[in-house]
Amino acid sequence: MSAKSKLVISSVIFLLLGIAAAFIVYQPTLMQWFEDRSKLYVSSDSGLKSRFYAQRTTAIQWSQLLPDNEKFVLQKYQQRQASTPTQFADNILLSLEASVDADYSAAMSSINSVDTFDNKSVSIAGFIVPIDFTEDRSPGNIFIVPYFGACLHFPPPPPNQIIFAQLGIGFTAFELTQAYRINGILRRGLFEDPLGTSAYILDVVSIEAFFENPDDFRQH
Repeated sequence: MSAKSKLVISSVIFLLLGIAAAFIVYQPTLMQWFEDRSKLYVSSDSGLKSRFYAQRTTAIQWSQLLPDNEKFVLQKYQQRQASTPTQFADNILLSLEASVDADYSAAMSSINSVDTFDNKSVSIAGFIVPIDFTEDRSPGNIFIVPYFGACLHFPPPPPNQIIFAQLGIGFTAFELTQAYRINGILRRGLFEDPLGTSAYILDVVSIEAFFENPDDFRQH
């Protein structure tokens, strides 16, 4: 093999090694870029995104945000779908019993939270209730809730089943009746507004569409 051929082969090997090293170094950034391209909303806060991706993301359910004792009380008064007069009457009796149960009333207005996911990277599915809108008419301050149409069919969820979040501009694909998976860093914190009170705050990194029932706790 000539010296020129050896030089070409060596150059190709070094080039391939350089590409492989660059891929290893920049793989997390490249993967994040491709993931962000598929999202409906992505935060512009690079510091927040760095903190989010530095941790393993945990997919959480709404029931996990309830203290165990309150979860038990709320489950006791779950309404069942009534398909017969007897089942309908049972639901009426259950509602009457709940109306005089002090523990149930307390649970329905509880701001008690759990610290399991405090300052953790999480992913949770739910519906978005806008509090106000940004300059591009996308939601700004929002509540994230387990189910849609609470004011029509179900009582509003207690504060420890509502999450407050702030979004920047860019979520122009928002639809009120669409469920979403919201990714971010969760923390305990009280936020009060005439529209409602929340016991959790989520620093949102990204949002994507969700096509199942987000609520794992209530009967619908």
